Amino acid sequence: MTQEHDGEFSIEDQARLLALEALRDPTTRAAAMRWCNKDPERRAAFDKAEAALTRLDPAARRIRARQRLLKLAMAASVVGLIAVGASLGLKKNEGNSTQHHDLAGETNTTPDTPLVLTTKRGEVRDVTLADGSVVTLDTNSRLLVWMRPDRRDLELDHGRVHFIVAHDRSRPFTVVADGGATTALGTVFDVERRSRCEMKVVLFEGQVTVSPPCATQRLYLAANKQYLKPGERMRYLPSIAQAASIVPDRAPKNEGQWVTGVKSYEDETVGSILAEVNLYSSVQLIAATPEVASMRVSADLHIRNPETVAKHLARSLGLMVEIQGADRIVLKR
Repeated sequence: MTQEHDGEFSIEDQARLLALEALRDPTTRAAAMRWCNKDPERRAAFDKAEAALTRLDPAARRIRARQRLLKLAMAASVVGLIAVGASLGLKKNEGNSTQHHDLAGETNTTPDTPLVLTTKRGEVRDVTLADGSVVTLDTNSRLLVWMRPDRRDLELDHGRVHFIVAHDRSRPFTVVADGGATTALGTVFDVERRSRCEMKVVLFEGQVTVSPPCATQRLYLAANKQYLKPGERMRYLPSIAQAASIVPDRAPKNEGQWVTGVKSYEDETVGSILAEVNLYSSVQLIAATPEVASMRVSADLHIRNPETVAKHLARSLGLMVEIQGADRIVLKR
């Protein structure tokens, strides 16, 4: 779909068509982004449609990851021909200012020197690693990567990362946060660390083993190792004493949707929604009273766009929106 048909289709219909085309043929994504940039409602509709397609097709994330890898590898080859002998760093694509797609170099400078990946507030970044794995860093995240001949070691310093792991049985893929380790061979999962000794792991595909964070004794770690199945999560709180009794539970359906930018909330409190949206922007959404914060809503929201979220919540719950300066939006009755 290379032309707009505003008179024939609604914004939602156009967004669905563009999202489907972008999934089938990544070369059409640039045109879709130009269409989205003309109107925030278009972007929200496109992100919602793309999220729905991803939910319907469990393999969609892997397909898009491979498509990005092929496209970026070709671009890197061209750059290599132009600049022979240039060091292999990160090749950044032109694109959305809040989401970047990068290709990591083949090796680290030395085995003990990690590749350091970071995002700022409001930034979401995709990186294809040297082994073909794809990592998506959420807002305000920092990830260290060591690619070794016999293993793949990563450390999440803070934030949240989505991992699509390239299968390699001879090189385990381990993500550490506060000493807690999540190990996979080839799978799809999230690891989140927002504060010390607080870790969450969500598994979408495959199988992983998880050991608790902030545990210093090896025997303790081995005794408390857990195996996750797809659709399960592990949540650890700062108290180490709680780790022994923690068992996996079912992950909400909207876990992992942050990657797309659109999240589907079911009977969620306004306060919880605002807390997540506020991670992405310097413009903070505020509930004027505890009563407003405790109100519940079901909605598909563009969590990286606070203005759109405020308008949607106001319409759905009969609230008023009050702009206070350049960095506060208050929801009130």
